[in-house]
Amino acid sequence: MNWFEEDVFDEGPFDRFGADIQQRLEKDLAQWNHKQMETWNRGRIPFNSPAYDIVTQAMYAWLQQVNPEVQNIQWNARHNIMVARVARAIAEHRGKRILCIHGADHNYWYRHALGERTDIELVYPLR
Repeated sequence: MNWFEEDVFDEGPFDRFGADIQQRLEKDLAQWNHKQMETWNRGRIPFNSPAYDIVTQAMYAWLQQVNPEVQNIQWNARHNIMVARVARAIAEHRGKRILCIHGADHNYWYRHALGERTDIELVYPLR
């Protein structure tokens, strides 16, 4: 379900900033990652909880403010493609169970995109 073209686009979120600003932004990102890790065990399955998702969504909103062009390519476009592939799988396998396996940082995006659908039962967090 994943998509990313690192051979075509390899700019990082902080690459267009000077060294001093990059260093500050890297520290800020490390703080965000620390906040994520503080929630790793809030669900029955590690990294599978609304608490983790709240911090993660806020972190990516911050990254969107820092460099919207890169985030739109690396994160938003990627998610739209991933969700479109899940939607295709749903259409091709009506009435079947589908398990989407992905990195924990993607949970909030899937929950938002798929949670609005009325033709599926979204089970999240996993039990």
